[in-house]
Amino acid sequence: MIKEIVMEELKLAEEKVSIIIKDLTNDQWILKYDENRTFPSASIIKILIMAEALERVEKGEFDLEQKIKVRECDRVEYSLVSELKLEEYPLIDLITLMIILSDNTATNILIELLGYERINEMAKKIGCNDTILRRKMMDFEAAKEGRENMTSPMDIAILMEKIYNKSIISPEMCELMIHILSRQKHRNMLPRYILDEVVIAHKTGELSGLNHDIGIFYLENIHYLIGIFTTDGKDDLVGKGTIGKISKLVYDNLSKVK
Repeated sequence: MIKEIVMEELKLAEEKVSIIIKDLTNDQWILKYDENRTFPSASIIKILIMAEALERVEKGEFDLEQKIKVRECDRVEYSLVSELKLEEYPLIDLITLMIILSDNTATNILIELLGYERINEMAKKIGCNDTILRRKMMDFEAAKEGRENMTSPMDIAILMEKIYNKSIISPEMCELMIHILSRQKHRNMLPRYILDEVVIAHKTGELSGLNHDIGIFYLENIHYLIGIFTTDGKDDLVGKGTIGKISKLVYDNLSKVK
């Protein structure tokens, strides 16, 4: 039923759309459509960076409250961390800002702290073979040179489900990740047309002509994972609208499940 409704909506989309939907409560796939297509990850890859950071905390390499210095070379535009001009932040604040505001300065500090190699090792360890971090945020010169961050919907679904199942690192750290993701401030994609109060642990990503959002909906009757990834869009507003419409269709149907 849901699959047919979503596929009909896809016929109206101007963009290339990849979708992944899973009933987490019953461990059943609802829809996988072009789920292995690889494309630039945009800020979706920040979920992986968060997981690596918290695994290192768990191993005792870092502490959530330890102060991390902000270097001038880390600061980029459109960042709260850059605007506030503070010289240092607790690690937990950098992780939180990276997710809920998609702060790129916070992200770049964490990439420098954790290292590309260790972050990419985390991806491979959990089976995200299409995901690779090659550059920092806002480094468009690197992107032009072909050093782009890449992923696929299935990879990010694997990562999100492991967080949900509390199997990627300790249950306590997974709970922390879910808590941070559920405080997401960018709500113009998956939650766009949903007026009900519902907990959604999600992360967005966007570049010109590319819009992604993936998250876990915590409804009373069902928990489900949904990721909608659009590329080749002529208008980002339209792309976000496509994600919002499909998300609302799925929500309207699954919220009625007994």
